[in-house]
Amino acid sequence: MTRTAKWLVVAVVAAQLLTFAYVARHRFIDGDEGAYLLASRLVLVHKVPYHDFFWNQAPLLPYVYAGWMSGAGISWTAARWLCVLLTTLLGALLYLHICEQARSVVAALAGIVLFISSTMIFAWFPVVKTHCLAALLLFGAYLATCRVQMNHSRWLAAAAGLLLGLAVETRSYLLLVVPLYLGWMLLHLDRQLRVRSALSWLGGFALGSVPSLLLFLSSPDVFLFDNLRYHGLRSTSGLIGWWQEKLVVFVQLFLGSREGNGLQWSILFLVSFALVLSVPKRSYPPRLAFQIAVLLLLIGLLPTPSYAQYFCLCVPFLIVSSVCATSELIMHFAARRDRLLAGIACACVLVLYIGLAAGDVRRYLVTGEGVPGVQPALDRGDWRLERVVEVSRAVADVAQPGETVASFWPGDIFQTTAAPLSGLENPFAMPVSDKLTAEQRARYRIITPGDVESGFAVQRPRVVVLRNQILSAVTADELRRMQVLDAAFRSSLAADGYTVARTIGGISIYVAPGDQRALTRYQP
Repeated sequence: MTRTAKWLVVAVVAAQLLTFAYVARHRFIDGDEGAYLLASRLVLVHKVPYHDFFWNQAPLLPYVYAGWMSGAGISWTAARWLCVLLTTLLGALLYLHICEQARSVVAALAGIVLFISSTMIFAWFPVVKTHCLAALLLFGAYLATCRVQMNHSRWLAAAAGLLLGLAVETRSYLLLVVPLYLGWMLLHLDRQLRVRSALSWLGGFALGSVPSLLLFLSSPDVFLFDNLRYHGLRSTSGLIGWWQEKLVVFVQLFLGSREGNGLQWSILFLVSFALVLSVPKRSYPPRLAFQIAVLLLLIGLLPTPSYAQYFCLCVPFLIVSSVCATSELIMHFAARRDRLLAGIACACVLVLYIGLAAGDVRRYLVTGEGVPGVQPALDRGDWRLERVVEVSRAVADVAQPGETVASFWPGDIFQTTAAPLSGLENPFAMPVSDKLTAEQRARYRIITPGDVESGFAVQRPRVVVLRNQILSAVTADELRRMQVLDAAFRSSLAADGYTVARTIGGISIYVAPGDQRALTRYQP
C-alpha cells in the first residue's frame, strides 16, 4: 500500500464520522432500538437475558452496548455514537481491503463513497440494531479468512473463527454462513495445513460461542424459546414460511421499497455478478465476498416475516466485489483510450448511485415518509430523539429513582433510572401471550394485556407511560391492532382512577390516584 493511501485513511475516517454522526443525530428512531437499549441497561445492573427478562435475539448485543455505556454513559446519544464508530471502523477496513486487492487508491475511494451513500448503510447502520455490529464482525472474519491462505497462520485462522462466532452471537441465523467461510479457507490451503488450520478455526469459533453455550446450559428451554420457538409464533406462517411475501421482498430488493434503494442494490449486485465471476483466479478474495453476499441474501429471506433491512449485511461485500472486479477489468484494457472511457463510465455510474440516495436521506432524516415504523405513526415526531428524551426527563421527574414504571415501549424509560414492569422489558412479548399457557408465560416472563389491567386495578405500578402507538407498527393492520390495545389500556386507566400527569406529543404519562405531587409539578 502506498504512502498516499495510508494518509488518506485519516480523511476516510473523518468523512465517515461526520456523515454517520449527522445521520445518527437526525435519523428517526427505529422501534427495535428501545428494546435493545433497555436490555443493555438491564445487563448493566446484572440482569441476565432470557433468565431475568424475555429477549428474542442472540445474547451478544446487550453486553456490547452495556460495556460501552458503562464508560460513555446511559443515553441515546452515547449508544448511537457506538453505532457511528462501529460503522466507521467497518468503512475503514473496507477502504484498506480494496486498496490492497485493487492496488488503486481511486478504486478504494470509490468504494468508500459507495459505502457512505448507500441507503442500506446510512439508514440501518447508525441506529441501535444488530446490523452494524454483525456486519463488522462478518467483514472482519472475511478479512482474516482471506489472509490465512497467504500467511498460513494458525492465529489468523483462530481469529477468523472467533469473529464469525461473535457474529453468530449477534445474529443467530448467521450460523448458516459457517460452511462457506470454513470451506473456502480449507479449499485454498495446502493439504498438510488444513487440519491444523481447521482446528484453530474451530477453537476460535467455540470461544466466540461461549455466551450462548453458557446461557443455553443454564436454561435450555427458555433459551430455545426466546431464540427459536418465539419466532415461529409471531406470525401465522411459522418460523419459515409465507413464501409469497418473501417473493415480494426479493423483487422489491431490486426494484425498490420503503426500507432500501432498489436501483442502488441492482447496480451493486449486477455489476458484481457480471464481473467478479469473470476473474479467472479461484482464490480471488472479492469472489468470496460476492459468494458471502449471495448467501446472506438467501439467509435474509428465511425469517418470517422478512424485511428488506436484513440485506444491509450484503452491501459491504457487494461493494468489495463490484469495485475490485471493475478495477481488475479496467487494468486489463491495453489501450489508454479504453481505460479512459471505462473510467468515465464508472464515474457516471458513481454519480448516479450517489444521486439515487438523495430522496432516501430526506425520508429517513426529515419527513419519515415510507420509513418502516414511522410511516403509519399518528405523530411521526414521537419517533424523534428529542421527544423521547423529553419523555424520559418527565418520567424521571414523576417517578422515584428505581421505581417500577409500566412503559409499553422500553425506549421511553431507557434514559431514566426507572425499573420496567416485569414482562414489559421487551414490547414483542405481549403479542404472542395468547398463544401460550399460563405456565409458559410465567416461565418465559411474558404477560398478557389482562395481567396489565389487573395491575392497574390495584394501582400497580404507580406510573404508566402509554403511547398512542404502542409499537412502531410496520403494517396498517398492526397499527389498527395496537390502536385497539391502546384504547383498552386508556379505558382501564381511566376506570381505575389514573390521571394524566403529562402529555408530550402522542405519549401520555399517567399516575395513580392521589398522587398530587406528580400532578402539580408541571403547573405553571
